[in-house]
Amino acid sequence: MSHIFDLIRPSEMERLLADYCSALGSPLLLLGENGQILLRCPPDAPESGTVRKEVRVRDRLVCHVAMPASASRGLDFVAANLAVISERGYEIESLAGEVARNYEELSLLWKLSSELGTAMDVEEICRILIDEVMNVCPSKNVSVLLLSESGKHPTGPEKNAGEAPGRKQTKKFFFPKICAGTDADRSSMMVFSTDRGLLGHVFETKEPLTICDVGRDERFEGFPYFVHRILIVPLIVEHSVIGAVIATDKLDGEEYYATEIKLLSGISSECAVSIKKALLFEEIRAMLFSISESFSLAIDAKDSYTYGHSKRVCEMATTLARAAGLPTESVRWIKLAALLHDIGKIGTPEDILHKDGILSDEEMDRIKEHPVTGAKMIEHIQRMREISLWIMHHHEKYDGSGYPSGLKGEEIPFPSRIIKVADCFDALTTNRPYRTAFTKEEAVHIMKDGAGTDFDPVVFGHFLRIFT
Repeated sequence: MSHIFDLIRPSEMERLLADYCSALGSPLLLLGENGQILLRCPPDAPESGTVRKEVRVRDRLVCHVAMPASASRGLDFVAANLAVISERGYEIESLAGEVARNYEELSLLWKLSSELGTAMDVEEICRILIDEVMNVCPSKNVSVLLLSESGKHPTGPEKNAGEAPGRKQTKKFFFPKICAGTDADRSSMMVFSTDRGLLGHVFETKEPLTICDVGRDERFEGFPYFVHRILIVPLIVEHSVIGAVIATDKLDGEEYYATEIKLLSGISSECAVSIKKALLFEEIRAMLFSISESFSLAIDAKDSYTYGHSKRVCEMATTLARAAGLPTESVRWIKLAALLHDIGKIGTPEDILHKDGILSDEEMDRIKEHPVTGAKMIEHIQRMREISLWIMHHHEKYDGSGYPSGLKGEEIPFPSRIIKVADCFDALTTNRPYRTAFTKEEAVHIMKDGAGTDFDPVVFGHFLRIFT
């Protein structure tokens, strides 16, 4: 079909030709770009003896109109009028295309926003970003790089000539977080400074950059793999660059188009905010673990025989949680609960903790208070309320004979069952005031008698598989 019918519907064109014929009193023909007859008015209008006039829209030939040479005085008017109407059709077509593209972009960004949701894992967000880049413009290699948090080169700060003595000069660098494509392994080794090269330019301007032939750009520092075309989109949050996305060489061999760059800029903006939140969350979580570890060390320090106990239990419980196939986020919280499982002993008198003989009933009751005391210490922290329950029940037994609540089987929180196995093994293999440590083999033999009574048999099965 001729391009003119993309701008003016055939039925509308028939009406226009009829109006022209009526007004001019002369036959008219509409011909395509290649001269083929598209419409005649009247239907038997002859082609012989006619003269033609081109109809162009923005310098593009869209059709011809023809009239008998004897009545061609109105031909210029017809051609000019059709050009104006076609121009409007072109604008409507362009606007319709723009609306469709905008709808697709909004739908994609809405889908992306929903997919990101409450994601708090930096690697997960970066993988989502790479998937979206590959969907928009499939490329041989795509990498997400993040700005170094310390702002220092991993091998140590460099000094510039003329630098004041004793004053350290720091630099910021882009380091790969996630890489995908044919050269992902080599991509993961790339490091770029923010003060030079193409990445430095993007860091400075905070604008996307595309180069059709990097060999002709003196700013290109070289990659560990072949690159011809490149696209770099900065990750920006609150006017600050926190990273960048690099895509190289589209699979179809084409350049990176403006529409693709615009869409990827929107996608990168959405992901940048999520990455920033995830980084802050990781920082807060690391701080929380550091504080918790300090608390656990303070508790362990009350008893030289059990010093380091909480940390060892934490490491074993984390391993067991992973072996049980729990999600990464759950494993992290179990790690924290294991680290704090004995925090309630801060309220236990040291003379009881250090006693080298059999504890009296009253003293044993004081010892049994520590899970409840520990739970109460952290239950007022909203994010740790569930953890407080895990701590409270880490001395429950699978047959219901434990404390403080006598919970049985599945009633006991699964993380508590994990911590119990790790806690018991470390207690048996550690010197105590009233006995010397059992060997690993002796401890395992003792614990086997408690499988299904003291310990969850599933968790204990993981323990035997991993630690024996």
